[in-house]
Amino acid sequence: MNEQAKLYLLASGLFNQPTHNRIKDLHCLIDELLQTMPEWEILKALKPHLKYSEDLETEYSRLFILSFPNEAVQPFASYWIESDHSLMGNSTLEVKRMMLEHGIEIAENTGLLPDHIVSELEFIAYLVSQDDEKSQQTQQQLLEQHCSYWIPLFITALNKANPIPYYQLSANYLKQLMIPT
Repeated sequence: MNEQAKLYLLASGLFNQPTHNRIKDLHCLIDELLQTMPEWEILKALKPHLKYSEDLETEYSRLFILSFPNEAVQPFASYWIESDHSLMGNSTLEVKRMMLEHGIEIAENTGLLPDHIVSELEFIAYLVSQDDEKSQQTQQQLLEQHCSYWIPLFITALNKANPIPYYQLSANYLKQLMIPT
């Protein structure tokens, strides 16, 4: 897997529900990336925060699932793209169609939709790892016509929710990866 694919895979993992094994895998992935990309200071900043705890699990639930005391930070593209903020809208179906064209389906037992931030970032990681024109075109379309619209809104909402440092740094990492300066 190339470095760019690993960067997207890391982003996906940072926003997946934390478990002991996922956090361990993220730690290993950051170590791999730092060997070839030591200039990514955000990776160094993230590393000490990659520790599983009940607090991390609670914060994940507060931010992305529950709505107390404010509205949850929706990790679904359709929430940000659809005019009525509905889930499973046309934008979800479009991402699902793109995935199916590349033989990718979201396993039902994951509880994720195709337009969940974890699903989309994993799909981008897959596309980046492929060496064909169709994958490159899909990646460009997904990034330019889809992610470039909703991910900045997601990052802003996440930062407004005053998250713990793990998610603050994760938002900063995602911004550095997805939003060119």
